[in-house]
Amino acid sequence: MSGEGAAFDAIVVGAGPAGSMAAWRLATLGRRVALLERGAFPGAKNLFGGMVAAEAFARYFPGFAAEAPIERPVTRHSTHLLAGGRSLCLDFTCEPFGVEPYNGFTAYRSRLDRWLAERAVAAGALLVPATVADDLLWERGRVAGVVTRREQGALRAPVVIAADGVLSLLGQRAGLVPPHRPEHYSLGVREVLGLPARTIEERFQVDAQGGCAALFAGAWAPGVAGGGFLYTNRESLSLGFVVPLPALRRAGVSILEALEDFKRRPVVRRYIAGAERLEYGAHLVPEAGWGGIPRLAGDGILLAGDAAGLVLAGGVIYEGVNYAMHSGVLAAETAHEALARGDCSAAALRPYARRLRDSVVGRNLRTFRRVPRLLANPLLYGPLPEALCGAAEDFFRADGAGRPRLGRLLRRHLRPIGPVALLRLGWQTLRAWF
Repeated sequence: MSGEGAAFDAIVVGAGPAGSMAAWRLATLGRRVALLERGAFPGAKNLFGGMVAAEAFARYFPGFAAEAPIERPVTRHSTHLLAGGRSLCLDFTCEPFGVEPYNGFTAYRSRLDRWLAERAVAAGALLVPATVADDLLWERGRVAGVVTRREQGALRAPVVIAADGVLSLLGQRAGLVPPHRPEHYSLGVREVLGLPARTIEERFQVDAQGGCAALFAGAWAPGVAGGGFLYTNRESLSLGFVVPLPALRRAGVSILEALEDFKRRPVVRRYIAGAERLEYGAHLVPEAGWGGIPRLAGDGILLAGDAAGLVLAGGVIYEGVNYAMHSGVLAAETAHEALARGDCSAAALRPYARRLRDSVVGRNLRTFRRVPRLLANPLLYGPLPEALCGAAEDFFRADGAGRPRLGRLLRRHLRPIGPVALLRLGWQTLRAWF
């Protein structure tokens, strides 16, 4: 299988959601496809916050909820602004989100990725784990397969789908991915904390058929500001935060120091009280949005998933797994048509970019294309939470002097930010979200 003469119609590198879905779709279309995974099993090397939109699963695998390894359907969304020992929360609960096929659910990538890869194998794809693709195989100036670390490890195919993650070595080798810019990436750090199911349900005000996605904006540790998250699993919590790489470098503190400071915030501390750390990990996140998508097709190669930068980092909305799944299917269908014509040139594979642009992935990324710039505004994580929490504290304080008008309090606490900065932030917010 890994010898010089091994031949496939397509090779997919990376058995994450994008790669497994590409292999699944190609196999259902009758193509011979190899699915390479560098980990010992699909999901062994992957990490994410913990919530998945269910739309892609429902589209490709009707009735998935009965067999897929989901943890809890998310029925409650909470957004917290943190400032010192204070927090201001916007809470939304929707019971219909807990009805199959669900709106979104929490999951472990180690289990979910394996389940998706099993669907690909059941359809006829060949899964090759513990295999690293170091380079592309070239013939007459076009991609003709991949070079792996296995003995005689060249695998040949007319088309390669690179779903090899956020830094995409193969995308760089093909000249599709430009040099990486630190401002286009954040570092996400996550812990899994064990907690009994009943405690989770009482603490987060959900029942056995519900779960909570809690998001946080604030500053933790000197100079480290960003967005935090906490997702409920059946008997554990996925906790962490995401911070832009340049901000972390400027702060001069370790990611572990910032994580511990985040966990000490009162609202977070109450949520995780008594929990036992089960896992810890960190992962780069592409956050450039629509403007950061690289060239998607070359001669004999397509990019999908994180390799293509297909993540919507929208503050209160964070999507990546479902976009990866859609992109994998669209890449597979484009490759199938190119194979049928006997032409896997860049021109023949170019329709993939149009299909992606016209899909829900492209529509959402274009709609919120200005969000990355908005989220880069430091006012969102320090001064604004401080001002709003300060105004709320003064409004609710009973000190015998009478309660001032809320408008006066807001003006007082927002004054240090300045009218120009507030107008600029308001304008950015309107353009990004409205």
